Amino acid sequence: MQSIKDIYVIGNGPSSSHTMGPSFASKYIINKYKDIKKVEVTLFGSLALTGKGHLTDYIIIKTFKEYKIPCEIVFDYTTEVNHPNTMSFKITLKDKVIEEMIVSLGGGTILTEDSSFSRNEIYDLPTLTDILRFTKKRNLSLYEYALSKEGNDILNYLKEVLKVMDDSVKRGLDKEDYLPGKLKVKRKAKEILNKSKEEQNAFIREQLYIMSNAYAASEENASGGIVATAPTCGSCGIIPGVIAYLRQNSVNDERIVESLLVGGLIGKIIKTNATVSGAVAGCQAEIGTATAMGAAMIMHAFHLDNENIAQASEIALEHSLGLTCDPIQGYVQIPCIERNGIFALKAINSASLAMSISSKSSKINFDQIVHTMYETGLDLQKGYRETSEKGMSKIKIK
Repeated sequence: MQSIKDIYVIGNGPSSSHTMGPSFASKYIINKYKDIKKVEVTLFGSLALTGKGHLTDYIIIKTFKEYKIPCEIVFDYTTEVNHPNTMSFKITLKDKVIEEMIVSLGGGTILTEDSSFSRNEIYDLPTLTDILRFTKKRNLSLYEYALSKEGNDILNYLKEVLKVMDDSVKRGLDKEDYLPGKLKVKRKAKEILNKSKEEQNAFIREQLYIMSNAYAASEENASGGIVATAPTCGSCGIIPGVIAYLRQNSVNDERIVESLLVGGLIGKIIKTNATVSGAVAGCQAEIGTATAMGAAMIMHAFHLDNENIAQASEIALEHSLGLTCDPIQGYVQIPCIERNGIFALKAINSASLAMSISSKSSKINFDQIVHTMYETGLDLQKGYRETSEKGMSKIKIK
């Protein structure tokens, strides 16, 4: 299992698989080949079907344009590919033409034909069950375990991630314009924040404040702003919402950074054993994973033990099962932004429930739900996995 750094990737929205991944793939090609005369990029599967709404063609052309390399985009809607986020780069050099296939795995991670591109495995235990057994024998917290594998440098990286999240929230709470695209969706984060300030009921006030933070980050993502994936762009608002909750409960930033490491470990386990890609397993893979990460963060922040963290993560993922990925017209706006706000609260509720019941009474474990999520996602009809072919994506917005 590789570093959790690929759970928290910093870059432009609106999609880690459809914007960040293709951008990173384009830079990989530029760095690998010198004196490129032109490039033709063919998008398959979900990248073709929802690429326009996700700015896939825009970001690829923009990346090559920065290096003065002509680029043509082809949308192939019919060819069957093994992974729905597959790209073909046809590279014209001075004396030959080379073709490379690259897959965007979700969360900004790409899979190339160059084996030397793969990063080092730093975790030797792939499941939470194995990790819990190991940490129990050595009396380690999940935070201590992850830190021993990642090294102290990970904390500096996570401080930067926290800053990016905070900045995206700050920008999002300061704007009241419309998001880009044909849907003409008006930003709502600032409006929700203002309502929270006026609300007399303390419970509702807190919930509105948390949702305003989740909305703010998600709306920045939808507008192509700089965000941190957690674990994807489409789910990038849940953790900022959780962070707002933690700060309201007097959790300092040092503890929040620690919690990001624990949440990242949960996200990495899901990504390793299943997927965080909506095109592969629906929105449950994105929103569900983020909710499990958020629940784990809360448990660590409030000094609960490893078994409690596992239980909260399991509850959060279990009750996200079946979420489809069918955003209207392919934009990461409806239902994505609202879903971030609601599931930030679900992460808190999952942690609250795990604090209230004994982890020893649980009949199922986290790894079983990870497997179930993946299996459920593969069983979803293709049209409900980020293709704009079924479900909400077919609703006509005037």
